[in-house]
Amino acid sequence: MVKSLVTVCSHLLFIYLAHYLLLSVVDWSKLVKGTAENQKKIQLFIVFVAIALGYLVSAFFLDVLSISRNLTEVLR
Repeated sequence: MVKSLVTVCSHLLFIYLAHYLLLSVVDWSKLVKGTAENQKKIQLFIVFVAIALGYLVSAFFLDVLSISRNLTEVLR
């Protein structure tokens, strides 16, 4: 139960951080032509990229945490 809650919270935290960084660091006007009809599509694309990036980073940190926990058990 606790592990599932930590996993969900970790995923949501890293998705939020990825979204924040994608909006604040990347100048999307230089990469994509933003017309009035394109704005919603660009925003949806940014959300999808943030979800993918945040999930991958979160999964990496959770795996590192799990591996380090397993290594400490083996070394005892």
